[in-house]
Amino acid sequence: MKKYLFLMIALVGLVGMSGCEKTEVIETIMPNKTFIYTVSPGDWVLSNNRTTLEHDINLPELDRYYMDQGNVSVAASFDGEGSYDILPSTFEGLAYSVNYAVGSVLITVKDPLADPNITLSPPTGDIIFKIVLSESDYIE
Repeated sequence: MKKYLFLMIALVGLVGMSGCEKTEVIETIMPNKTFIYTVSPGDWVLSNNRTTLEHDINLPELDRYYMDQGNVSVAASFDGEGSYDILPSTFEGLAYSVNYAVGSVLITVKDPLADPNITLSPPTGDIIFKIVLSESDYIE
């Protein structure tokens, strides 16, 4: 009798357990977007007071999402992509910074000492800028 009772409990347990369903959650992670731009010496615009150089990069992929929630990072290579300096950075006595808005990234170069006797001239060689747009979860 105990034998049949044990078999009955085992059978009910087996049937009950086989009804369970394993659920696997797979998160889709969107890859970062990387853009490479080469800025030549003639591409820089000198301000009227000759204290600031600027180059505006048109980047339509930089949309409202990246302004509100994502991340934008910019790095500059002065050695043909052998290495990168994350902006802001100072290189060969010039301070490089970045400002971005929907659709554009503005690279600015200034004298880090703000010496009124120094007139800026464009960098002598090409500079390669790497712009990375990263998706992120915004947490309030």
